[in-house]
Amino acid sequence: MAVLAIGLLASLPAIPARAQTPAAACVVARPPNSLWSLARCCAQDLSSDRYCRYHSQDDHFIILKDNSADKPNAYLIIPTTRVTGIEDRQIFAPPVADLWAHGWRQAQIFLNKPAADTGLAINSGFGRSQDQLHIHISCVRGDVAQALADDDEKIGGDPAKPVELPLGPQNHVYRVIKVASLTAASPFDLAAAMSGAKADMAEQGIAVVGSKTPGLYYVLNTRHEGVNRGAAEELLEQACRS
Repeated sequence: MAVLAIGLLASLPAIPARAQTPAAACVVARPPNSLWSLARCCAQDLSSDRYCRYHSQDDHFIILKDNSADKPNAYLIIPTTRVTGIEDRQIFAPPVADLWAHGWRQAQIFLNKPAADTGLAINSGFGRSQDQLHIHISCVRGDVAQALADDDEKIGGDPAKPVELPLGPQNHVYRVIKVASLTAASPFDLAAAMSGAKADMAEQGIAVVGSKTPGLYYVLNTRHEGVNRGAAEELLEQACRS
């Protein structure tokens, strides 16, 4: 019987392998909705766009490689829910409030730089071109890292008593505190707790920079005022040369 069964199976016509259906290319919308369309494409299929890098279905975000030629070592963490930007009230609750912690962990994978050389930043509503919330992930400017290290002993953890420092290429004023966790309180909450910020979140730019002390982070806040557009992204060196 065994020989007969084998013979019967051998005589059956071969079943052709199912053809692999290529992923549909992402149709990227015009600004200010480009990132929102990319977030949806990457969440559906990472092969839909060459800049898609990672999708977390459980935590509702994607990682996108920044496609700017001026930012060869830069990434974006973008929620897969519709969130316009820093002025959106959704920033104070999960899953959006958790994006800083997720972004920091992803930075260790995609940048693989020491904490003190790593930075995350979100621009104010006046310093962005896209209407889908996104946090920039890249290296921090060397002069910014040095200034923070120089004033480390002065920087405490109370958002009501931040240290003010002129930072970045234009020496814009940043209010700085130091924290041991990005989850105990979200940097969104910490910045909002600084004087005058919560009433005008659209004007706020926020950055997180690692310190030379393991497990400690600087949280920085600036605001749109005069020539300062509140673009905290200015603290990053997105080619990671320094």
